Amino acid sequence: MTPRRTILGCLALLVGIVVSVLWIDRPLAAALAKIGIGLELFSSDPVKWPVMIYLGYVGVALGVGYVIAGWHRPRWVEAAMLAGLALLLGNVLTHDLLKPLFGRTVPGEYLRTGRYGFHWFHGGNRFEAFPSGHSTQAMALLSVVWAFYPRLRWLCAGLMGVLAMALMLGQWHFLGDILAGSCVGAAAGVVVLALWRWGCARWPVLAS
Repeated sequence: MTPRRTILGCLALLVGIVVSVLWIDRPLAAALAKIGIGLELFSSDPVKWPVMIYLGYVGVALGVGYVIAGWHRPRWVEAAMLAGLALLLGNVLTHDLLKPLFGRTVPGEYLRTGRYGFHWFHGGNRFEAFPSGHSTQAMALLSVVWAFYPRLRWLCAGLMGVLAMALMLGQWHFLGDILAGSCVGAAAGVVVLALWRWGCARWPVLAS
């Protein structure tokens, strides 16, 4: 993706986030809450397992192992390593910096009590909706797949759509949270890919 398209995509996401927070999130959350099976299914314990985090660590460990051993890396190993790095970077930004900063209520809290919006520097499980960590992790992974395997872009878009619906049905996140998480994840992917290309150009041994 060219820098111009990246910038335009980020601007479109930012506009979408603002529009969603102001006019879409509350009515959409209330409408989806009427689908009772969604909350029961998508907030169950198995769904809470940090599967993507584990995949990120596995990808990084695999790629680093190849680099240390000096083996020729298959394309999929390099993609797995960079996707893992992007995921871990996005996860740190989201959970350690942005969620505590914004303190946005989760949909379940809004639907029960009517509390909505941002509560700056307010911690706690009910105030960590923005940005969506799941969306950050998924988009970080998929942004690398998007760059490495253009033919799979339709699959990347479909998976993000399924994840977004699951997060909203489970009352984990508003649409605006998902868009924000996608923005952070995509930015993490772009940064990791750019740094890797720069490193390979500076130290050709990395590209072997």
